Amino acid sequence: MPIIPLDDQNPLVLGLPVDDNATRFSNYFHVLREVIHWSNGWLPLEPTFHAKYVLGEHIHDDARGQVKVRRRIYELRANEDWPGAPSDELAAQLDRLATASTPAEHAQVVYGQLKPALVRALEVHAASIDPITDEVSLLVVNQLLDRQRRHIAEAAERWSISPEDAFTADLGALDIRKRETRDLKILPRLEEPRRDAGIEITPDGDPYLSEELYVNGDENHVPIDREEQQHFFHGLMDAELCAAELMARNSHEHPEMPWDFHADMARQTWDELRHARVHEVLMATELGCRWGDFPIGFSYFQSIYAYDLVGRLLLFNGTSEQKAMWRHSHRRQVLLDLGQANVAKVFDYLLADEVPHVHNGVRWGTHLLGGEPAAYREKMKELREGLDRTGQPVSPPTPAG
Repeated sequence: MPIIPLDDQNPLVLGLPVDDNATRFSNYFHVLREVIHWSNGWLPLEPTFHAKYVLGEHIHDDARGQVKVRRRIYELRANEDWPGAPSDELAAQLDRLATASTPAEHAQVVYGQLKPALVRALEVHAASIDPITDEVSLLVVNQLLDRQRRHIAEAAERWSISPEDAFTADLGALDIRKRETRDLKILPRLEEPRRDAGIEITPDGDPYLSEELYVNGDENHVPIDREEQQHFFHGLMDAELCAAELMARNSHEHPEMPWDFHADMARQTWDELRHARVHEVLMATELGCRWGDFPIGFSYFQSIYAYDLVGRLLLFNGTSEQKAMWRHSHRRQVLLDLGQANVAKVFDYLLADEVPHVHNGVRWGTHLLGGEPAAYREKMKELREGLDRTGQPVSPPTPAG
């Protein structure tokens, strides 16, 4: 933002009172919180990969915006009154998310109603801010505006959703119920994720893929010829999708967790979807195959999803992602030695992203175990004793509910 010249044409102006500013940001907080929550719930049930990708990117954008909104509320009014709970009028609009019964209905509410209403509120807010005394708020509001406008445009392209006039009130100006909270409902447990039409789903996945691809040590097999790389990266693309869906559901099913947890899950969800996109492009441009050419299966996803949140974090983030770091490094070096630099580069970037994913498991697994590193190590030891040599649980628990 350029510095405003110091002259008589740019005096200080009366902007919003601090309390009004805090109220507006509190309303944005409630909209973003529930959009993120329900988008995480529906992402695994959206069948189309490219729609999943858009949804995951928007969840990450909104989570980053939510972090800045929460910070600005704290800076403006660092006490227990804000963000409170939404007014009855805003709550009624947010309740539409809870009544959606399909991913398409969810998208219509988010991109046809709530985000357009949020844009209108942000535009009013931006015009009301004194850019001198409240430059920080203006920066946050303008960043939110840019992202929400882009989301609406991308939804129009992806889902043919046009903004509605279902909620024309200035949602930023609505009262908040101070010192109150609003609970979030949760979708039923997943049976299995959804995939694009035409994808063959079998109990055992792609029979071409051997266990040696997924073990660490001398017995690990690195795919080096074209046919086995086709099958391998196709399976890896689906594994990345399953990882994104698992992280999204971790967030959705546990709204009681601290906000930093949801921000970490949003970033990892987006990371995993980006990885899937990398594999899709690699298959099409380097390997002569495409998404859907081979069967997939959900046995690993279901074996991890059956656990509670602690089990998922320790087994997936703390174990599967950690072991994958060794395999990615090993695969990268073998492929570089063979002159396959483009394929090796993929593993180089996958390896970089796995490091914060493992940290997510350690950080939040420890948090759930009372903040005790020793308890984390003990629980990890217990869970790993129940894994086969590929890292898949031999006897996962029976899911509750």
